[in-house]
Order: sequence, then structure tokens, then C-alpha cells
Amino acid sequence: MIRKIHILLVILFLSAISSFSLQAPVSANERTRNYYTKYFSQLVAGLKTLQSGIKKDQPTTTLQRQFLEARISYKKIELFIEYYFELDVHSINGPPIETIEEEDPTAIREPLGFQVIEPFLFPRYNSSTKKEVLAYLEKLISISEGLSNNSSLFNPGNYIMDAVMEELYRIVALGITGFDSPVTQYSIPEAAAALSSIREILVIYEPEIPRPVQGDYKKIIRLIYQSQTYLHRQKNFNSLNRMELISLYINPACLLLGNIKSMNAFSNSPIRSGSMEKTAGLFDIENLRISRFLGDDILTPEKIELGKALFFDPALSSNGKRSCASCHQPDKAFTDGLPKAASLDEHGNLPRNTPTLWNAALQKNLFHDSRKSSLDELIREVLGNEKEMNSGAEAATGKLSTRADYRELLKSAYPGRDSLLTTRLMVNAISMYLHTLISFNSRFDQHIRGERKTLTAREINGFNLFMGKARCATCHFAPLFNGSKPTLYLYQESEVIGVPARANTKQITLDPDQGRFTVTNKEFHRFSFKTTGIRNIELTSPYMHNGVFKTLEEVIDFYNKGGGKSLGIAPPNQSLPFQKLNLQKEEIKDLIAFMRSLTDTSGSSFNKVFN
Repeated sequence: MIRKIHILLVILFLSAISSFSLQAPVSANERTRNYYTKYFSQLVAGLKTLQSGIKKDQPTTTLQRQFLEARISYKKIELFIEYYFELDVHSINGPPIETIEEEDPTAIREPLGFQVIEPFLFPRYNSSTKKEVLAYLEKLISISEGLSNNSSLFNPGNYIMDAVMEELYRIVALGITGFDSPVTQYSIPEAAAALSSIREILVIYEPEIPRPVQGDYKKIIRLIYQSQTYLHRQKNFNSLNRMELISLYINPACLLLGNIKSMNAFSNSPIRSGSMEKTAGLFDIENLRISRFLGDDILTPEKIELGKALFFDPALSSNGKRSCASCHQPDKAFTDGLPKAASLDEHGNLPRNTPTLWNAALQKNLFHDSRKSSLDELIREVLGNEKEMNSGAEAATGKLSTRADYRELLKSAYPGRDSLLTTRLMVNAISMYLHTLISFNSRFDQHIRGERKTLTAREINGFNLFMGKARCATCHFAPLFNGSKPTLYLYQESEVIGVPARANTKQITLDPDQGRFTVTNKEFHRFSFKTTGIRNIELTSPYMHNGVFKTLEEVIDFYNKGGGKSLGIAPPNQSLPFQKLNLQKEEIKDLIAFMRSLTDTSGSSFNKVFN
């Protein structure tokens, strides 16, 4: 009897082994799809729980808890939505204001998603808005269910590590700043949830990592876990030391992951080819892909030399007295130090302040009202403007085309072309010179990359304030610190902040400049201006589109009080949050110290990127 039992057990054991061996192992991509399905289902379930709570008129605290739990579920799958379903992001977590498609200014996008629902529930839910909240929630549930029930649409492919890298960048630039959690400031738990999802995905793919780099891969997983632990130890949003989180954990993880990406079969999606290589940290110079902003052009030293000569030549103006450098002076970070630039005839002023040209090549919308999308277009307009150069590109070309020095420069820059300078080549050459004005190697950059300990405690605290309590980084996004979000840098956002026409007067009025409204004719763009960069800001005074503020102290005081709202001049569509920041005197000093640490006019960034 015992012998028969032993034989039966052996048969069952062999059968089990045979059955197991016939089953194909579950691939990492399939396990990732299972992860996607699991957490998308959690998101839908959480949203429906919130929907039920609102219908049943549950207490505010219950509804708030349900909302925050749903947000955590969203953060667990954010990297998938942002990378693989970019067109659906706006419907799930879009801004709480009307926006337009930058590629098609006639297409208005209504506010949808979590950020729209959040202010209805915080700081306290008002049941009189029940119908409106449920309508927004129904749309959010509908789009989430659509993505949850169609997991076959999701194929991680070879792009999963690229998606992971982008999510790490997103956490640094947006996740820990309160960008998409403006009312609750629930950024720390949400960033921890996003990091948790990254760690889980990395663990899934660990068996597929080649042996030579498995040690580094394990280090990445450990660094991500340590960053989660670091966040869990933080007391609140304002006290988070973002410099430590980024420099000690996230940057090193990005460097290791970038190296593995470049060595193995993980690739970048061709439809997400932004201006970053995504093989290093967010603040790494070599990570910049400036060629993405060149289009079909090829940058050469000869083109740069020709463009620089043209930039400093007053012959481009109608009266032969003004060059591009007259208003864009190198020692003032390529500004002019005036509230508004002087007219060519010296009898008046241009309508707006002269912007810096540093990093202008990394922008896809130019001028304060974003009316041009390329440097070539900008240069043509400036040359033709009667108050600026008053010559026109064609007229300027005509004057310069017969000069022997330019003929020689032209032959070197554009070999095989006609010996006469043409309008297209002249404009293109100036544009090529402007592409050398890349500022990305300040003391701050060196410090956060771990190259040298170059920042003071005051400057580090200023960075933490900028990225947190002061809310600067919710509009001036790292690493460029302008209105352009990484990693695609599709465009620079515009904001309505209620800038006064004059400072320090008893009768303060709103500046009458209509801003971007004159370009798009969209009411939400009335008084809207592009969010400019703050790199080299200590050299570009006075500030704002009209040069109304002379000092950084005045600028911060304006924001600290809540913008135009605090002055009683805010337009109805002010997009800047109305509430005061409550920055103390020492905090303002720290914030300014950080901003000054962003000064870099060395040109070394260009050399590092292109050489």
C-alpha cells in the first residue's frame, strides 16, 4: 500500500513538473501589462467610491480622503499615462483652466480631471456644487474606464526604461513642487507613490538585464527605494529638502539608468524625441539635445562666426547706428538694462522690455506674447520693425552682400553657395550664433550634479523654497527654469499675473498691454505673457514685460502678496494663485541668493554640448 502511494506521489510530481515546463514563462512586458491593469482598476474603483460618496453626501473629510486615495492610484500609473497615452493626460490630470492646442490655437481644451475637481473638495466641500463636481467626475471615470478596459492598447515594448526616466524627471520638475496638487499640496505622498511604481517596474525587468550591468541595476532599485524612504520621513511639503532628494538619490539613479539604456536594447520612442538624450540626470549638460531645435540646420563654427559678425554690425539698421547687440548687450546677459527698449530714432520706446537671448535657442515660442515660433522668424521681424532696425531683412542683405569681408565669411559658412549674401542665409547665420548662447553650467548646476560643493546653505535653502513653499517652480519649471516643461519642451506656458503699469504709486493700475490676447484673440489670454526664464536673472533688471520692477526684492514682494489680486488690479482671468506666500524676510533673501546662483554667461555650456 505504501509503495503504491509513493508511486502515485512520484507520478503527480512528474506531472506537475511536466505541466509547469509546458507553460511559457511570463515575459516582463506581460507582467507590466498586468501591473497596468491592476492599478488602473484601482484608480477606477477609487473614483467610483468618491462618486458614491458625493452622491450620498458623505462628510468633507471622507470625500477628501477618497479623493487623495484616488490620486495615489493615479500616481502609481502616471508614467504609463504620460508616456504611452499622452493625448489622454489632459482629460485625467489637466490644468484647471482653459487652454489651447499650441499647434492649433483655434482648438480650446476645457479643464478636466483631478486638478479641476480638487478645489471643489478642498479646503471644504460645498454641497451646492454637487451637480458640477459629479459632472467632472463622470468624465474622469469615463476616460479612466476606457483606458483600463483596453489594456491591449498598452504595449511597453523597448521603451519602458525611457518611460521610467521621464517619470523620474517629472517627479523632480513637477511632482515635488505642487504643480499638479496646488490646493492640497499632497506632493510628498504622491511623489513617493510614483517612485514606488518605478521600483516595481524595475524589479519586473530585472531578470532581463545583462549580467555585466546587473550590479548597477540593483543600485538603481536601491536608490529608488531610498528616495521613497526619504520622502516618507518628511514632515510636510514646505520642509522637504529637495536638493538632498535630487542630488543624493534621483540624480545618481538617472545616471546609472541612462548608462544601461545606452548599452542595451531599451530605446527612446521616436514620437517622444524631446530636447533631452535621457541618458543622465535632469540637470546634466550633456543630456541636452540642442540639435532638436535646429530643424534641418547643421551648426558649424563657420556659420557661428558669420552670424556673430552680423549680430554686432550696425549696418543691419536703416541709419547704420544700431546693431542687434545695441539692445542685447553681452554684459547685461544680452538685455539693455532699460524698462522698455529705446526706439531707433531715440524719440520713444518699444512697448515691452528687452528679453535676454540666453537659452532663447531652447524656446519654441518667442517674444513676450509668444507670437513667433523660430529664431529665424524673430530675426526677420526685428529687422523689419520700424522702431527697432527699420531695414528689413532684404534691405540689410543688400547693404552687406557686396562687402568683401562678408563674402569670405559666406564662402566658409555656406560652401558652394553664391558669393552674394542672401536674406535667408543672413537670417540663418544670426540664428546659428544665437544657438551658442546656452546657459546651463552655473554654480547651482555644478552643485546639484555633484561636480563641486559650490553653494552656500542660504542658496540651497533658496532652491528648496523655489521648488516648494514659494511655488516658483510651478511656473518656472526645472531645469531651464522657464515656462517649458521637460522632457519634450513643446512650448513655454503663459500666465496672467496682474502686472501693474507703475510701481510704488498710490494709484496703482493694471498694465494695459493685452499680451497674448492680441495674438490668439482668446479671452483667457488677455493680459497673459510668456513665463520667461530666470537663468542669469541677476543681470537682466528691470523685470516683467514692462520693466516695472527694478529689483528682485520688488518682484518677490509682488508674488509674495498674491500678484495683481493683492493690489486690487487683478483681471478676472488671473491664473496666478491669489493667496499670499507668507515668505519671511530671511526666506526672501535665501530665494534671491538661489536665483543669483543661476548666473552663467561663460558659454561653457555650449562647448560641453557640442564638443
